[in-house]
Amino acid sequence: MGKVGWPGPKVALALLTLAAAAAYAAIYLDPYIGMLMLPFFALGCARGKHPAVLLALSVLPALLLLAGSLVKFTLTGLPLVYYDQHFLRRNVLMLGFNDWRVATGLIATAVLAALYVRYLFAGRGVFSRFEKYALAALAIVAVGCTLSLRNWTQTIDSWESQLATPTLRTLVASARMPGPQLQLRLTSPAQAAIPPQAAATTTAPELIAPAGALPDLFMVLQETTFNPATVRPDYKPQTLFADNVPQTQGYTGPLYVHTFAGATWKTEFSVAAQMRPQEFGNDGLYVFYQLKGRIKESLFTRLKSLGYRTLVFYPVPGHFINARDFYMSIGADAFYDPESLGLDGGWKWKIPDSVLYDAMLKKLQEETGPVAVMMLTINQHGPHAGDDPMADYMTRFAASDQAYGDFLKALEQRGRPAGVVAFGDHQPDFMATRHVRELWYYTAYDVRCVNFACADRPLTEREDKQIDIVMLTPRALEAFGFKLDGFSALERDLFKHCDHNLSLCTEDSRLGVNAAFSKFFQ
Repeated sequence: MGKVGWPGPKVALALLTLAAAAAYAAIYLDPYIGMLMLPFFALGCARGKHPAVLLALSVLPALLLLAGSLVKFTLTGLPLVYYDQHFLRRNVLMLGFNDWRVATGLIATAVLAALYVRYLFAGRGVFSRFEKYALAALAIVAVGCTLSLRNWTQTIDSWESQLATPTLRTLVASARMPGPQLQLRLTSPAQAAIPPQAAATTTAPELIAPAGALPDLFMVLQETTFNPATVRPDYKPQTLFADNVPQTQGYTGPLYVHTFAGATWKTEFSVAAQMRPQEFGNDGLYVFYQLKGRIKESLFTRLKSLGYRTLVFYPVPGHFINARDFYMSIGADAFYDPESLGLDGGWKWKIPDSVLYDAMLKKLQEETGPVAVMMLTINQHGPHAGDDPMADYMTRFAASDQAYGDFLKALEQRGRPAGVVAFGDHQPDFMATRHVRELWYYTAYDVRCVNFACADRPLTEREDKQIDIVMLTPRALEAFGFKLDGFSALERDLFKHCDHNLSLCTEDSRLGVNAAFSKFFQ
């Protein structure tokens, strides 16, 4: 009887790969790995490869996608989804230019892909019986997975929980995410009072300006910024998020946002549209692409109706994430990026906050009337130093703090009344190891009234300063003396029990606001 030899290193490695893939599929009950194997297995057939090697080669792309999903989930709290294509198409090279981790990943992926394709197509042979049967089996799995996608149209809230699982099932099924959930669906008699409220926004009053001269308005997004005092209680910011400001001059507090470690555009959208991106389902992941031209009323249009010029100042080129086109579609009168401000091409994300403030103030010298400005900083954008990211963060925060203080002084010297809201868009990725997940989504906000006194706030608001990013705009406008428009007032009233975190709102309240907003949505 002949000896049974041990498999060679190539076959042994293939068997280990298959064992890992099989364990994943069994543990997570994920047949979609077979669906993703099919095209690569078919391309590798009839080339004389060992069955285990061919199977291992065909499963490698699926495992690579799984690894990428795990990395993205670790850094941002969201796995890979179908709609990531919007970001990858035009923006990933710029991100790689500024983030060595992304650049390394792109280079490694390109090299490995070339080697993989070369090896997959190497060899010549005929279809073996194993290849025919395995191809048929994978085809059956693929058909079954495709048919099962019909059952994946779920509610937005269901998808919120589904996106907490970085599996191949989530990646494939994300193509079936539900669309915008802006219609009102009554499920109980208690909701009968909502439709009249929502309908009333069609004839409700517009935003009303405060008495006297219109204040200039500044919404300053502080990139990747939170209050460091939340993790280092002995640290006291000088100006940005400082808690020793008289009530007549402003106030600060914690802010709940709806993204972590990235996707700044979600926070921008929440401020400009006063809506959670999640309410738009599959259109809410890359809103600047997917909702361009579909939002008919926003912060910009409301302020323009009062005579404001609406301006956006961006620290990166306007084509990045489709920012210029989106902002212009929701009512911005002008969009300035580093190139149009004469700073640089904008590819290198190392512009100090002070430079951006100075460039903005210089451009405003050309304006004769009241302005409403949305400005983004870039100083804190990652990656932060790997050996001690918090120390790097603190150094950058001190610079941003100083620049913000100087900016407020410059506004005071202009002599015009100015309302300023500074806010963090999300926490940096390294905070994933320092916070429990529930705390990932808290940053901070800072409201300032320059050359005029802030309006008194209700006592209930002084007791609880925590705000959801969606409610930041109307809260700030009220502090600046404005009387809210019908939609904003309805939103305030329906969300009054949960305006510190809209994900905790009742379905009745959320759908009531959605129904009202649907009148502004195409």
